[in-house]
Amino acid sequence: MRELDKVIGYEYVKKELYKVLDIIHDPEKYKALGVSAPKGILLEGKPGIGKTLLAKSFIADSGLNAVIIRKDRPDGDFVDYIRESFEKAVENSPSIILLDDMDKFANEDDYHRNAEEYVTVQACIDEVKGKDVYVIATCNRMRSLPESLYRHGRFDRTFFMCFPRGEDAQKIISYYLKDKKLGDDIDVEEITRFSEGHSCAALETVVNEAGIMAAYEDRKFISQEDLKTACLRIIHDVDDNWDIIPDESIRRVAVHEAGHAVMIEHFNPGNVNFVTVGGMVSEKDDVHSNESFAKQENQIMTSLAGKAATELILNEIDMGANKDLHMAYDHLRRLLDNVASYDFNSWCHGDETSSLIYDHLDAVAGGEMSRYYMMTKRILSENKAFLEKLIDELIEKKTLSYKDIAKIKEKMKKR
Repeated sequence: MRELDKVIGYEYVKKELYKVLDIIHDPEKYKALGVSAPKGILLEGKPGIGKTLLAKSFIADSGLNAVIIRKDRPDGDFVDYIRESFEKAVENSPSIILLDDMDKFANEDDYHRNAEEYVTVQACIDEVKGKDVYVIATCNRMRSLPESLYRHGRFDRTFFMCFPRGEDAQKIISYYLKDKKLGDDIDVEEITRFSEGHSCAALETVVNEAGIMAAYEDRKFISQEDLKTACLRIIHDVDDNWDIIPDESIRRVAVHEAGHAVMIEHFNPGNVNFVTVGGMVSEKDDVHSNESFAKQENQIMTSLAGKAATELILNEIDMGANKDLHMAYDHLRRLLDNVASYDFNSWCHGDETSSLIYDHLDAVAGGEMSRYYMMTKRILSENKAFLEKLIDELIEKKTLSYKDIAKIKEKMKKR
């Protein structure tokens, strides 16, 4: 089995890497057409998602000599090390150079536009052209690199690697669980929903933390509850020490979070991953959420739902809604300004925008937000029985998964 085949997920990236490997292994086929391998490959993505693993697997499958460069020495010494490494790659060609975490090579400012390290890398890449030396690099943020470095001719193939989702995330969790002693209640899909949108490294840490909890309590198997608790602690930073929290505080949080959850379920049934009195609701990721006006409106009302539920159920002002209000206004301003979906008098078009436009934008935003808030309260009122049941269950269990919510809805249908 090829090393790339062992890497879970990222099929679209691996497909392109296989093409480059074919050029490396059968160059004559491509020379006959007058073409050559891409000048460089750049893998971009958040830390911990497997960029370096993918790059090293590519190198292993190439069978070429490898030179790995990562920032592990002072600036002046590092510049010399870059030059020496490229020279070594030429001496041992055919070879591959891995520039690992390339956006960390310089750190004197946020963008490193003229950092000596990047000037040196550019010069070295140019010098090895035509010398049977391939370059592959990883970085967390491509925008931290000078554009002259990642332009075509130096890096012809650039791939953005996102967090593992869906089936890929399930496969990764299953991989980390395979050598563990597990209880009979393990549900990988549920844990995937609890950990959606986080790195492979985070998933590995969650599984390990679950095992630590089980061993500390002298249990012989890791349970589903261990894994869910580990997700809340490690990934979502949720403190589950419920005993020290006053009952009235738990109820307030339960009402607020249940409001968000009910609104999500109203617009997209089954989309709540979990809701907890630890103060959060996790929603299934929708990569197309910005493509629809209706979805943007739904997000506005979902943001307002915690505040609305608090007024509806507790008849008091929600003192913890500030962050939600900022989110709601961000979505609304995007509709008013960015895409001029209400009127062109709200569109801020750069330095020439008059103060009248800004005044109009503020006035329209306030009026529209009040309208959305009334719509939110109406929807929650129409779903009040579901809201109250969700609150009661949340207070009792502290955390509800999408499976728990589905059971609540099913019971209510049978009444």
